[in-house]
Amino acid sequence: MNGAPKAEKSVIRFLEIVVLVLLAGMSIPVTLASIETGVIGFTVTALAALIVSMAIKVFAVKTFTRKIVWFVLDSVLLIFMTLFAGVRSSSGESASYAYLVYILVLSEFFLTSPSLRDNVIMAAVNVGAYTVTYLFIAIRNGFIESVFRASSQYFFEIIVFCLHFIMFNFSMTVYRKNRMIEENVRELEESRNELLRAYDKLEEATVIEERNRIAKEIHDTAGHSLTTVIMQTEAAKLAVENDPKEAKKCITAANLQAKTCLDELRLSVHLLSGRRENVTFKEYLEGILGETQDGTGITVRSKIDDVALSGEAERFVANTLREGISNGIRHGGSTAFFFELKDKGNFIEMLLSDNGRGADMKKFKEGFGLSGMRAKAEKLGGMVRFSSEEGEGFEIEMSLPGSLKEPQAEGKTGGESEEKETGDENKSDDRG
Repeated sequence: MNGAPKAEKSVIRFLEIVVLVLLAGMSIPVTLASIETGVIGFTVTALAALIVSMAIKVFAVKTFTRKIVWFVLDSVLLIFMTLFAGVRSSSGESASYAYLVYILVLSEFFLTSPSLRDNVIMAAVNVGAYTVTYLFIAIRNGFIESVFRASSQYFFEIIVFCLHFIMFNFSMTVYRKNRMIEENVRELEESRNELLRAYDKLEEATVIEERNRIAKEIHDTAGHSLTTVIMQTEAAKLAVENDPKEAKKCITAANLQAKTCLDELRLSVHLLSGRRENVTFKEYLEGILGETQDGTGITVRSKIDDVALSGEAERFVANTLREGISNGIRHGGSTAFFFELKDKGNFIEMLLSDNGRGADMKKFKEGFGLSGMRAKAEKLGGMVRFSSEEGEGFEIEMSLPGSLKEPQAEGKTGGESEEKETGDENKSDDRG
C-alpha cells in the first residue's frame, strides 16, 4: 500500500475497519462453539490476540513491510485457535467457525498486500496449515473413521477459501486497476494542460520574436534607405545650380531608394498583420522590377521561373534584388539590369547583372549590405558569389537549396518562365 493514492488508502482503511469489526463479532459464535470443549479460555485468548493484532496493524503500523511480523504472528494464533476450537461432535459435523476467522484475517492481508504473488503465498501457507491442523483434529477426535463426512466438511471449507481468494483478489485487482487508470487519466490531463500552457507561451514568444525580427528589419532596411534618400537629396540641392545633370541623377536615385523603402515597409506591415499580398512570388518580383524602371529610364530584363519559396527565403531574394539594383545605380551608375531566377530542382539559382562601371575584384571590399547578403545565404544553406571587372558591370550569383521551396498553389505551374523587358532601350550590355 506504499505510495498508493490518498483516495485508495481511505477506501482500504475503511475496509480494514469493517474486517476488524467482523472479526470482533466472530468472537461470539466461536466462543459458543468452544464451550463444550472445556478449553474456551485458550480459544478466547487466541481470538482476542488476533483482534488486538489486527487493530494494531490497522491503526498503528502504516507500511506493509512492518506488518509482516504481525502477519506471521496471526498465522501462529490461527493454528492455536483452530486446535482449541476445533473439537467436532461425534457425528463429525463442524462445531467451530475457525475457517471464517481464517477468511477474515486473510482479507485484512489481501487489503494490505501490494502484489498478487504475496497474496498467493499467504493463502497457500494458511490453507496448508489449516489442512494439517484439520487432519490432526480429525485423528484426535476419531473423525477419521467417518471419512466421507470429514472430507465433505473439509472440502466445503477449502472451496470457501478458494472462492474467497478468487473473488476478493479479483475485486481488489479491478478496483486498483481502475484507480490506476483514473490516476493516469488525471496525470495525462494535467500533462495536456501543461503542454497547452507551454504551447501558448511558446506561441507568444514566437510572435514576440517575429515582431522583434520585423522591427529590426524595418530599422535596418528602411532606416538605411531613408538615410540614403536624405543624402541624395542633400547632394542634389548642392549640385542643382552648378551641375543640373548630377542633381537629376541624385534625385532619380533618391526616388528609387524611397520606393524601395516604401516596399520594405509594406512587406513588413503585411508580415506583422499575418497577411500576404494575393500575388505569386514571380508577380511580386516583377512588381519590384517594374517599380525600378518607372520614371527612371532604366532598362530591366528578367527571366523568372514560377516558384514559391518559404517566407524567409522569399523576403531574402526580394531584398537581395532591391539591394543589388540600389547598389548598381548608386555605386555603379548602372542604366540596365538583367535578373534571372531559375528552379533547378535541387537548387534555386538567382542572377542579377548590370552594365555599371564595375570594380577591380582584387581591390574590392564587401560592404555591410553585401556581407550581410552572404551571411544570410549561408544561413539558409546556400551560397552567393560576386563578380565584376572594371567597365564590365557587376554580377550577383546566388544558389539556395531546393528544400526552401513551397508547394505550388492550385492553378499555378512551377518551372515556367518568360523573358520580359521593360523601360527604354539602352546601349549598355544586358547579360545573364
